[in-house]
Amino acid sequence: MVLKVRSLKELQKFAKSVAKTLKGGEILALSGELGAGKTTFTKLLLKELGIKSRIVSPTFVLMVPYVHRSKTYYHLDLYRTNSLKEVQGLGLEELWGKKNTLFVIEWAERIKKHLPKKTIFLKFEIVSVKTGERKITIKNVKKNFKI
Repeated sequence: MVLKVRSLKELQKFAKSVAKTLKGGEILALSGELGAGKTTFTKLLLKELGIKSRIVSPTFVLMVPYVHRSKTYYHLDLYRTNSLKEVQGLGLEELWGKKNTLFVIEWAERIKKHLPKKTIFLKFEIVSVKTGERKITIKNVKKNFKI
Protein backbone atom coordinates (compact mmCIF):
# COMPACT_ATOMS: atom_id res chain seq x y z
CA MET A 1 0.00 0.00 0.00
CA VAL A 2 1.39 3.41 -0.97
CA LEU A 3 0.15 6.72 0.38
CA LYS A 4 1.19 10.23 -0.59
CA VAL A 5 0.89 13.00 1.96
CA ARG A 6 1.25 16.57 0.78
CA SER A 7 1.14 18.43 4.08
CA LEU A 8 1.43 18.18 7.83
CA LYS A 9 -2.36 18.21 7.98
CA GLU A 10 -2.54 15.13 5.73
CA LEU A 11 0.11 13.38 7.84
CA GLN A 12 -1.96 14.14 10.94
CA LYS A 13 -5.05 12.71 9.23
CA PHE A 14 -3.07 9.56 8.42
CA ALA A 15 -1.82 9.30 12.03
CA LYS A 16 -5.40 9.65 13.27
CA SER A 17 -6.63 6.86 10.99
CA VAL A 18 -3.77 4.59 12.09
CA ALA A 19 -4.51 5.32 15.76
CA LYS A 20 -8.14 4.27 15.29
CA THR A 21 -7.02 0.94 13.84
CA LEU A 22 -4.56 -0.08 16.55
CA LYS A 23 -5.86 -2.64 19.04
CA GLY A 24 -2.70 -3.35 21.04
CA GLY A 25 0.33 -5.54 20.50
CA GLU A 26 1.34 -3.89 17.22
CA ILE A 27 4.87 -3.07 16.18
CA LEU A 28 5.27 -0.24 13.69
CA ALA A 29 8.70 -0.27 12.05
CA LEU A 30 9.53 3.10 10.49
CA SER A 31 12.33 3.64 8.02
CA GLY A 32 13.46 6.46 5.77
CA GLU A 33 16.15 9.08 5.46
CA LEU A 34 16.67 11.95 7.90
CA GLY A 35 13.85 14.47 7.59
CA ALA A 36 11.44 12.06 5.90
CA GLY A 37 8.80 12.39 8.63
CA LYS A 38 9.30 9.42 10.95
CA THR A 39 9.50 11.42 14.17
CA THR A 40 6.75 13.81 13.15
CA PHE A 41 4.45 10.88 12.36
CA THR A 42 5.30 9.23 15.69
CA LYS A 43 4.53 12.40 17.65
CA LEU A 44 1.22 12.84 15.82
CA LEU A 45 0.30 9.18 16.34
CA LEU A 46 1.05 9.26 20.07
CA LYS A 47 -0.96 12.47 20.47
CA GLU A 48 -3.89 10.78 18.70
CA LEU A 49 -3.56 7.86 21.12
CA GLY A 50 -4.03 10.23 24.04
CA ILE A 51 -0.51 11.08 25.16
CA LYS A 52 -0.63 14.57 26.65
CA SER A 53 2.98 14.88 27.78
CA ARG A 54 5.76 16.29 25.64
CA ILE A 55 6.90 13.67 23.14
CA VAL A 56 10.64 13.71 22.50
CA SER A 57 12.79 11.73 20.13
CA PRO A 58 14.69 9.09 22.11
CA THR A 59 17.82 9.29 19.94
CA PHE A 60 20.20 9.28 22.91
CA VAL A 61 18.20 7.15 25.37
CA LEU A 62 16.97 4.70 22.69
CA MET A 63 13.49 4.16 24.14
CA VAL A 64 10.84 6.25 25.87
CA PRO A 65 7.68 4.64 27.26
CA TYR A 66 4.44 6.62 27.42
CA VAL A 67 1.59 5.32 29.55
CA HIS A 68 -2.03 6.16 28.85
CA ARG A 69 -4.85 4.38 30.60
CA SER A 70 -3.93 0.69 30.60
CA LYS A 71 -1.52 0.78 27.63
CA THR A 72 2.16 1.51 27.28
CA TYR A 73 3.41 3.03 24.04
CA TYR A 74 7.12 2.51 23.40
CA HIS A 75 8.91 4.96 21.12
CA LEU A 76 12.31 3.69 19.99
CA ASP A 77 14.90 5.52 17.92
CA LEU A 78 17.68 3.25 16.68
CA TYR A 79 19.58 5.89 14.70
CA ARG A 80 22.67 5.54 16.90
CA THR A 81 22.66 1.73 16.92
CA ASN A 82 24.03 -0.84 14.52
CA SER A 83 22.57 -4.12 15.75
CA LEU A 84 20.02 -5.83 17.97
CA LYS A 85 22.83 -6.65 20.42
CA GLU A 86 23.07 -2.95 21.31
CA VAL A 87 19.41 -2.83 22.40
CA GLN A 88 18.93 -6.31 23.87
CA GLY A 89 19.16 -4.95 27.41
CA LEU A 90 15.87 -3.11 26.83
CA GLY A 91 13.92 -6.40 26.95
CA LEU A 92 12.13 -5.72 23.67
CA GLU A 93 11.47 -9.31 22.70
CA GLU A 94 9.75 -9.93 26.05
CA LEU A 95 7.38 -7.01 25.47
CA TRP A 96 6.62 -7.43 21.76
CA GLY A 97 3.09 -8.52 21.00
CA LYS A 98 1.57 -7.93 24.42
CA LYS A 99 -1.96 -6.59 24.05
CA ASN A 100 -1.33 -3.59 26.28
CA THR A 101 1.64 -2.31 24.25
CA LEU A 102 2.45 -0.54 21.01
CA PHE A 103 5.93 -0.16 19.62
CA VAL A 104 6.91 2.57 17.19
CA ILE A 105 10.49 2.00 16.07
CA GLU A 106 12.36 4.63 14.07
CA TRP A 107 15.32 3.38 12.00
CA ALA A 108 13.86 -0.11 12.37
CA GLU A 109 15.83 -1.36 9.37
CA ARG A 110 18.78 -1.73 11.75
CA ILE A 111 17.07 -4.68 13.46
CA LYS A 112 14.66 -5.69 10.68
CA LYS A 113 15.66 -9.34 10.54
CA HIS A 114 14.93 -9.68 14.28
CA LEU A 115 11.44 -8.15 14.23
CA PRO A 116 8.39 -10.39 14.59
CA LYS A 117 6.62 -11.49 11.39
CA LYS A 118 3.53 -9.45 12.22
CA THR A 119 5.49 -6.16 12.26
CA ILE A 120 3.94 -3.41 10.11
CA PHE A 121 6.57 -1.60 8.04
CA LEU A 122 6.21 2.06 7.05
CA LYS A 123 8.85 3.49 4.74
CA PHE A 124 8.90 7.30 4.55
CA GLU A 125 10.35 8.96 1.46
CA ILE A 126 10.76 12.62 0.60
CA VAL A 127 9.09 13.38 -2.73
CA SER A 128 9.60 17.14 -2.61
CA VAL A 129 11.44 19.20 -0.01
CA LYS A 130 9.90 22.35 -1.47
CA THR A 131 6.26 21.23 -1.13
CA GLY A 132 6.76 18.89 1.85
CA GLU A 133 5.27 15.95 -0.04
CA ARG A 134 6.10 12.49 1.31
CA LYS A 135 5.44 8.97 0.10
CA ILE A 136 4.69 6.31 2.72
CA THR A 137 4.92 2.68 1.66
CA ILE A 138 3.15 0.34 4.08
CA LYS A 139 3.90 -3.39 4.13
CA ASN A 140 2.52 -6.28 6.11
CA VAL A 141 -0.70 -4.43 6.79
CA LYS A 142 -3.34 -6.11 8.91
CA LYS A 143 -6.78 -6.50 7.37
CA ASN A 144 -8.30 -3.98 9.76
CA PHE A 145 -5.58 -1.40 9.11
CA LYS A 146 -7.39 1.41 7.34
CA ILE A 147 -6.20 4.72 6.03
